[in-house]
Amino acid sequence: MAGNFVFGRPIGSSGLSRRAWITGSLVGGLGLLARAGEPKGAGAVDATAGTIEKFQAEARKTGLGSFRTTETAHFLGIGDGPERYRRRALEICQELAAAYQKHFREKGFTTVALPEDRLTVVTLKDRASYEKFLRENAGPDVGGHFDLDANCLVIYDFRPPADEPVANAERVNTFTLVHEGLHLLTFNTGLLNRRGDVPLCLSEGLAAYGEAWRPSARAPFGQYNAFRRDVLAKEPDLGNAWHPAAKLLGDDKLLNDAKTAQLAYAQSWVLVHHLMKTPAKLRGFRTYLGAIRDRKDASKRLEDASKHLGDLDRLDRDVKKYAGRLLEERS
Repeated sequence: MAGNFVFGRPIGSSGLSRRAWITGSLVGGLGLLARAGEPKGAGAVDATAGTIEKFQAEARKTGLGSFRTTETAHFLGIGDGPERYRRRALEICQELAAAYQKHFREKGFTTVALPEDRLTVVTLKDRASYEKFLRENAGPDVGGHFDLDANCLVIYDFRPPADEPVANAERVNTFTLVHEGLHLLTFNTGLLNRRGDVPLCLSEGLAAYGEAWRPSARAPFGQYNAFRRDVLAKEPDLGNAWHPAAKLLGDDKLLNDAKTAQLAYAQSWVLVHHLMKTPAKLRGFRTYLGAIRDRKDASKRLEDASKHLGDLDRLDRDVKKYAGRLLEERS
């Protein structure tokens, strides 16, 4: 499906952009952006009670009234959205979490595990509620965000009133939730450290790696991503426009600049897909993610990548060839 893209800045420490991503358009002319988290506590029950109290207080401050809640084994849904929407969002999160954990453990990431405390998903009824909660004008293309510091996912029901139908609104809701949910999972299951220095291309590449997954579908996690592939296919001069792997890993600006972001995100997907799907590369990728987990600054990004992923020029050539094969397979 053709992809139009919009750009977002995540909410992070000091209010600065630490991660940003692009989500593909599911309907012609319709784009969603997401803004972009490890909960800790004495136990799921106590932590959940504290989280509910915190968000109820926030709702009152913003004039949203009392939030309603729904709980599952691993997620807390809270907000003013319809109960059906909130329950369905948590069902999808539970199914996504199971597929995600199973896939990464099968790939040798044996320590990946869901946290003891429930992960928070704020489910709001519409854009008006979302903007109140956000305390700013979200714009027509904003579909939700993942708050880095609060470690919560915030989404709203994209479906308009019955008299203002939008084609595929249900799919837009699901696409946003899956993409955002993957950020929530990667930063809360031991794969990535939300307080560490994670190259943007990795966090976004991992989200893009699994974002084509859909609940109750037979297609496996980590399947081919047509949204990202389309960006590569439509680049008129891919060879010259291509961002070298060393630059992609070292310079987050590529994914934040509107001039380079579309291709940088597509390349991030190809990079992670290559590392996850190529047996000779997977072991190095596992050790690499483990090695950078506690890193706090970006000064050794390229050194760490070279040590565990191999010569970066060679890696770049391999990823280019891999991208070519992906394009040929689906041409």
